[in-house]
Parts: sequence; structure tokens; C-alpha cells
Amino acid sequence: MKLTQAVVDQWLESAWRDGYAKGVDGRDDLPDFASLKPEPPKTEKSSFEEISKLPFKPDKCCARILKDGWGIQCTRSFMDGCVFCKTHQKKFDGLEEGLDVPFGRFNEERPTHSKDKKEGNKIAWADTKPSKKGKAPSKSLKVGEMRDFLSTRIPNENFKGLKKADIRDLYEKEKEKMASDSSSSSSDEESSEKESSDGNVSVINYSNSSGENYEVEIHHHPSDITSFEPEPEPEPEPAPEPEPEPAPEPEPEPEPEPAPEPEPAPEPEPEPAPEPEPAPETEAVDSSPVDSPNTISEYKALFKKLNIDPEGLKGKRDYKLKHEEYLKELEDQTESLSGSDSDSDDLEEDKSNYQAFDLDGVEYLEDEDTGKIYNPKHQYVGVWNEDGDDIVWSSDEFKEQHETQRD
Repeated sequence: MKLTQAVVDQWLESAWRDGYAKGVDGRDDLPDFASLKPEPPKTEKSSFEEISKLPFKPDKCCARILKDGWGIQCTRSFMDGCVFCKTHQKKFDGLEEGLDVPFGRFNEERPTHSKDKKEGNKIAWADTKPSKKGKAPSKSLKVGEMRDFLSTRIPNENFKGLKKADIRDLYEKEKEKMASDSSSSSSDEESSEKESSDGNVSVINYSNSSGENYEVEIHHHPSDITSFEPEPEPEPEPAPEPEPEPAPEPEPEPEPEPAPEPEPAPEPEPEPAPEPEPAPETEAVDSSPVDSPNTISEYKALFKKLNIDPEGLKGKRDYKLKHEEYLKELEDQTESLSGSDSDSDDLEEDKSNYQAFDLDGVEYLEDEDTGKIYNPKHQYVGVWNEDGDDIVWSSDEFKEQHETQRD
């Protein structure tokens, strides 16, 4: 529910009246503010059947789309110089000459077959489907379940490529055919025969499909009557012996841990080197990466090249630490420069072009270059489906928001 000024006023009034009533009674407890929240007025949503009967809107795309078996007008605005929106115009441009958008145009007669192919599929309009009076309502089946049933009755080529509505019609026809086959195999009338007490008269009881019962007496000569012994029932088959469980596989033995490597012997400390000469101030610093030196002489030559002051350094360890400290400072400077470049990239102007449209009365923005759809807060919500008549939502949250805000 959108928080408008009228809602806030109603909420505050409910809180005030609750406090006034408690003041009269002498109570001092805080109310449950959530229970004082005003309920939004319930509005009945128009069905797709009612929307399909609305007059043509000349300021909207003229394409007809299919919603729950009803043909309604596309709710998006048409492009300049065209009669279609961007989605349907793109679909129309890709068709051969003489073809049209799949479900025709809303300001023209409604087609019986799709118009985007030369031999289009039959369109299952809701008001052209055969009535199903007298049948018990069946539970909603998924397309996969109907395909599994049809594959046991007819070849897969007979329903390959059909849409959901056509598959459902074929599924119901096969169900009716299966029911008629089972009823014809069984007799319409059941009979039971019993003999009279004198053994010379047989009385047969009949019951037809309508539930009416009647009897027929048949008189026999004593020599014609034979005794019938009931056939013995077949002995039940012995239950199969349970298969023996396979023996558990032996667990693999743990691999032995590798022996620890011997620690390297400590290097002997080198003799203190003489004090190095000061590096000239005018020499430029070379920031290119170099290999790590191995001797004090190599360190001195490198420090002279990089303009690093070696004063106070004694031994290879001090030279190595000084070199690592220089490399660390050089790395930090590089990261700071790359960070500033990325900040400048973030400040570039967004040059995307958006086209506003509404779907079921809810406003959205469509990126003309990528086809992505955003809400007015510029949050990505999804893309158009293949037919361009509904949104493939990026998450259930945006789908629920759309259902709540739609007309």
C-alpha cells in the first residue's frame, strides 16, 4: 500500500482515538500500531475477458496479444511513424511479405490461426473451446505430464511442437477415447444365474446400465442339468527371496605422511661492507621490476641505479629488507593511481536511452539498446518474452510488486 497523506492522517486518527479511549478508562499501555494501520480499499481487477471487449485505443500499439485465451490490445505506446511498439515492430520487420504479427491487430477481425506463418497453428481462443458440461473438474496438469500420457497412446510426432492449449485438447480427446474403449470392453448388462430349489428352473438376474433389475426363468430337463464344480483358485506364487546385500568394500588404508623436509642451514653472515658512496641526486629513479640480487655487490649496484640510500646498512639481510621496503612503496603508489582511474570511470555520464511504457497500468522503462526493462527506480526487473507480450521477471519480488500495482 502506498503511503499517501490520506493514509497517514487516517493512521494518526486511529492512534489518537485509541489513546483517548485509554485515557478515559485509566489505561496507560502502548497500542499495537500495526493493528491501527488502515486497510487499503479492495478494488476488483478487470478480467482479461472484460479487457478483450474494450474499444480500440489509437494511442497504443495496435498488436493483439493472447492472455489466458483472450485477445487484448498491447498496452505499450507505438513508435513514431509506426503503428506498433518497439517489440512488435521488430517482430513484424522480421516476417515475410504478406504475414503479420501472430494474433493479428486489435482493430481488425480476430484470426483463427496465427498469422506469422503461412500455415499458422490454430489459436485456442477461450470462447471457441468446446463446452465441458457434465464433466468433473480435473486438476491442472503440467505440459510434461500430458506429454508423458500422450506418448503412451500415440506417436510423439503427432504432438511434437504443439503449444500448451493444443496439447491439452489432444490430451482430453485421448482420455475420452480411452474411457469409451474401457466401457465397450465391459458388458452393459451384468447377469447372475441361480437355480431354483427343485433344480429344474434357472433364474437369471439382469441389471442394465440404468440400474433396472429384472429376472428371467429358464426351465431345464433333469438330464440337461449338470453339476459344475468351481475351479480351484491358483496357488499364490512364492515370494522372491531377498537378494543378499553386497559386502562392504574395505576402506582404503591411509597414505603415510611425507617426511618433513630438512631445514636449510643458516647462511653465514657476510663481513661488514665499507660505507657506500652517496648516490647522485640528479639520477632518475627506474621503477621497472628487476630480479632480486644475490650478493651485497649486486645490491649496491641496484641501489645506485634506483637511487636508494644504503647508509647504515650492514650485511645482506639489511640490504634485502631495504629492497623489499622499496618494492612495497612502489606497489602502493601503483594501486593508488589505478584507484583514481576507476573513480573517474564511475563518474562517466550514463548515455543509455530509455523508452517509457506501461504494462497492465504499471510504468516501466525499456533500454532501447539492450532491451532490458527497469522500474522507475532504475532497478533491473527483467526482459520481454519471445512473443513480446509479457515480462520474464528477474526475481519473484518484482513479479509480486507488479501484481500488487497493476490496474
